[in-house]
Amino acid sequence: MLKSFFRHLAQRNPDVPKPRILLFGDSHTYAIQRAIERRNAKGIVSPLEAHRLLKTKNNLVMGDTSFEDFLTLTGALRESDVVVSMIGGNQHAVFSTIQHPQRFTFMLPGDVSAEPGAELIPYRALAQHFNSGIRGRDGQSLAALREATRARVVHLQPPPPKRDNDHILKHHESKFAQDNIADLGVSAPELRMAFWRLQSRLLEELCVELNIEVLPPPPAALDRHGYLAPEFYASDATHANPSYGELVLQQIETSFGPAEATR
Repeated sequence: MLKSFFRHLAQRNPDVPKPRILLFGDSHTYAIQRAIERRNAKGIVSPLEAHRLLKTKNNLVMGDTSFEDFLTLTGALRESDVVVSMIGGNQHAVFSTIQHPQRFTFMLPGDVSAEPGAELIPYRALAQHFNSGIRGRDGQSLAALREATRARVVHLQPPPPKRDNDHILKHHESKFAQDNIADLGVSAPELRMAFWRLQSRLLEELCVELNIEVLPPPPAALDRHGYLAPEFYASDATHANPSYGELVLQQIETSFGPAEATR
C-alpha cells in the first residue's frame, strides 16, 4: 500500500523527493549496519540510514546516536518519510534461554498442546507480567518516537529464536554465562519460540495503540518451523548476522520503495 502511494506521487510529479528512511534500535541494529557497510563496499546504495542506540555497557561505549538526538532527527521528517524502529527485542530471550530448574511451559491462545512433563503456567498471569516489562522502557521509547515525528513509524520485530541448542550453549552472551547456562543448560526450543510469539503479540497490541505499524522478520530468513535459519546466525545466542541484515534492507526496499541513504 505504501509502495503504491509513493509510486503514485512520483507519477504525478517526478520532482517529488524520494522518502527518507531512518532506522533506530538497540543491538539488533548491528546486523543492519554491517549489511550497509557491505553494500557501500560494492558501491550499492542502501535504502536507509541506520542508527544504533549510544550507551555504555561493561565500560565499553557502543552505538552512535543517543535517543534524544534521534528524536531530533525524526522531528525534521515529512509525512511521506519513514522511521523504522528496532528498539528492544531480547526480552523473550532473557525469560526463556536458560533452562529453569523446574521445567515449565505455557500455551498461547489457540494452542492445542503443551510440552509433556513441564509445569503449565497460566497464560494470563505470564502475559500480564511480561507485558509490564514491554510497556516499560521500550514502550515509553516507542511512544516518544511516535510523538516526535510526522513520519510513518514502523516497528520491525526482532529475529525469532535459534533452534540449535548446541549453538547457544557454545556461543552465548556474557550475561547467560554469568547466569550459569553452562550448568543449567538451554531450554527447549519450543519454549523459546512461545516466548518470542508472546512478545510479538504484545508488541503488536502496543503498536496498534500507538498508531505504529509492525513489520515481521524477513520470511526468507526463517526455517520451515519459523525459527531463524542457521545461515543467518550471529555467533551468540540471540542475534542475527549481516546476511540477515541484507534481507531486512531488501524487505524495507520492497515495503517502502527505494530511498537514498542520507548521511
